[in-house]
Amino acid sequence: MHEVHWGLLVAAYLFLAGAGAGALFISGCLVLSNKVQVPHHLNTAKISAIVGTLLLMLGTGMIVFDLTTFQYGIANVDVVKFFRFYRLFMTIEPSSMMSIGTWLLTLAIIFSSLFCLSFRAKADQPGYSRPFAAINVIFAVCIASYTALLIGDINHNLVWSNSILVVIFLLSALSCGAAVVLIIKTRLKIVDVNHTFAKSDSALLALEVLTVCVFAYSIYSISIFNGMDNLLSFSSTAGAIWWIGAILIGLIMPLLLNFTSIISKTSVSHSKEYLLAVLILMGAFCLRYSVLLAGQYY
Repeated sequence: MHEVHWGLLVAAYLFLAGAGAGALFISGCLVLSNKVQVPHHLNTAKISAIVGTLLLMLGTGMIVFDLTTFQYGIANVDVVKFFRFYRLFMTIEPSSMMSIGTWLLTLAIIFSSLFCLSFRAKADQPGYSRPFAAINVIFAVCIASYTALLIGDINHNLVWSNSILVVIFLLSALSCGAAVVLIIKTRLKIVDVNHTFAKSDSALLALEVLTVCVFAYSIYSISIFNGMDNLLSFSSTAGAIWWIGAILIGLIMPLLLNFTSIISKTSVSHSKEYLLAVLILMGAFCLRYSVLLAGQYY
């Protein structure tokens, strides 16, 4: 039996931070590309910024809940231990990825909140801030990449030290952001007449499939070289979550749904759009959870 130190809470943190970063990235790009001059794009950008900020806050909460001192404080009603987590936000340690990530998340939440506040009515015209949009795009890329660098900071881990994880987590974050935007568009009843979203989402998912295949093959090769079973073998819990959850549910099925709508040249029903978004989000969570588990299997 493998002892799992980083489990569901850390996976939830990686997932929520990635999804929030992806939503903020798309919101910022909509502003920088001037598409927000169209009313429904403006509404999409505004709601995406708000949702992205809330996801970042929730994700930060997940990593705080996972701290041993926080859990001890709850279990033993120890106020000192309960509030000890604030020290993460009071010190800067350049050599610690956790410290860097803590400040990165803090600054990202501050600037994303300011970005949300910039969407205001000004002289009867919708307002928004291009500088804050640019800052949030940069922070979004940094956070999406950092979630992989955090676990990769552990030396000599056959799974987590794989550099392609940075690319995978970045693409997955953008895919999550696209899923969040799709839910928002569906709620706003925006119809994708030219299948623009389906085409761009398909390209992103196809690129993600390519990277996860390279990652899976590298893990297989490394496992064989070190004389151990494949760490992503289907027979293991991590492998089953990887192949069924991350690959089949999170990538293959959404790709097929997108291809079906593109080939048929018909508008997709709202129920299928919700299904597509949910599949992508489920797959993104499974991807992170399986990687966390596999890295603790040897």
